[in-house]
Amino acid sequence: MNLLRLSKLSKLSMQKGNKLFRGSIIPLMFIFLQFSEVTGDDFIHFMMEDIHNMFSSEPLLVIGLGGAATAGAFILEDHGGNGCFMGDGYLRSCSEVCDKAFDLPLLGASSITWGIGALSSSRDVEETGQMLTEGLLLSFGITGAMKFATGRTRPDGSNTRSFPSGHSSGTACAAVILWDRYGAGAGIPAAAVAAFTALSRVTLEKHYPSDVIAGAAIGIAMGLAVAEAHEESRASGQQIQPALGITWSSAGGFGVYF
Repeated sequence: MNLLRLSKLSKLSMQKGNKLFRGSIIPLMFIFLQFSEVTGDDFIHFMMEDIHNMFSSEPLLVIGLGGAATAGAFILEDHGGNGCFMGDGYLRSCSEVCDKAFDLPLLGASSITWGIGALSSSRDVEETGQMLTEGLLLSFGITGAMKFATGRTRPDGSNTRSFPSGHSSGTACAAVILWDRYGAGAGIPAAAVAAFTALSRVTLEKHYPSDVIAGAAIGIAMGLAVAEAHEESRASGQQIQPALGITWSSAGGFGVYF
């Protein structure tokens, strides 16, 4: 009885902690923006460029191929679900870790990376965190809207937000951005994590194969769009006129710009 009570208390504590974490992501982003070289106006500009670049050739090709693969999987997949195909051992435990880590906590980690880069005056880390934050906000936003629009019931019957997979879109987007920033040395492990995460969503009966294929396609396309936007900005050397705000640099300390 004591063990059962402890289990229930632990689960309740995790739920409260998760809600608190989710609620803190946006405030953290606003705080970090105050110390970043990137202003709120810059961030919005980049987000708009990311959306614009979704309609360029490479992202559109990914969406097209992903759409065809999604349709094929939908026709061929078992509509009763494909749960537990990884078994109940170590791989399932890893799948449960992915379930908790690669939803909104992934976005939170990206925002923290952005903040660490800004506070330590590391432009490389700061831009990586910014790119990940942009890509994940848009990937989760697109998949979230599609979930409510399609209303597909999950294989486990828990709700009607099965299509597409947010976990798959987020990890795929992150893998593309990390590959763009640091090459195959970072990109290949990140892609492997993204692939395992997609499979884990199926084995946990949270998604059908077509859900994770669609999510991955959205994430890859968004990652490419974000990478293209930042590459264009670096190539042009364009400086966006900042709005009123506070900045920090190791040389000049705190400052106010307008």
